[in-house]
Amino acid sequence: MEETPAPREFDVPVRLPPSTEAAYGIESPFEDVPEAAALESGSGPGSDPLVEFRRTLGMFATGVTVITTLAGDQAHGMTANAFMSVSLRPPLILISVDRRARMNALLREGARYGVSVLEASQARLSDRFAGRETADAPEPEFEIVHDTPLVGGALAHLVARVVRCYWGGDHSLFLGQVEYVRYGEGAPLLFHGGRYEQIGQGGSDATSD
Repeated sequence: MEETPAPREFDVPVRLPPSTEAAYGIESPFEDVPEAAALESGSGPGSDPLVEFRRTLGMFATGVTVITTLAGDQAHGMTANAFMSVSLRPPLILISVDRRARMNALLREGARYGVSVLEASQARLSDRFAGRETADAPEPEFEIVHDTPLVGGALAHLVARVVRCYWGGDHSLFLGQVEYVRYGEGAPLLFHGGRYEQIGQGGSDATSD
């Protein structure tokens, strides 16, 4: 069976007034875990259903986001495409975070997280927040909104406060009530089949959480 690597993340020091710091690292409560069900693959005998499941999910094209939060005096972030809108009234969004990721321990009910939807030219920045830093990777710049770091130059920004935490198998689901939104003009960075894509163009190999 193919072993899924642990997520890679990124810490950046930021200067903030002491009043903006909060206690982090509190584990989120989860509901009772349901019984596991058998997974069937339609690829025929000998195929690993879990590998086929991962590849099948990769056929769903998504945008690319950087999820951020404050940990003391540092902006902690990770690249993720597991993000979705939930409700307009009240405004709710949801992110899914690998339970092995440090981000999972930093978020809890009452904590805030930022979602920066990356623009088409920000693939190298996405790599940096996914732990694939290269010599020519750009230095991330942040804007602090509601005590939450947001990635500069992104296509859209949201800040949400965690109102519910849910069990999600090997991931945790954090439902957030949105407190701030902003968007600009431009084309999104896309992710499909394990690589970055742009509208009307071919892609480049990459991975995302």
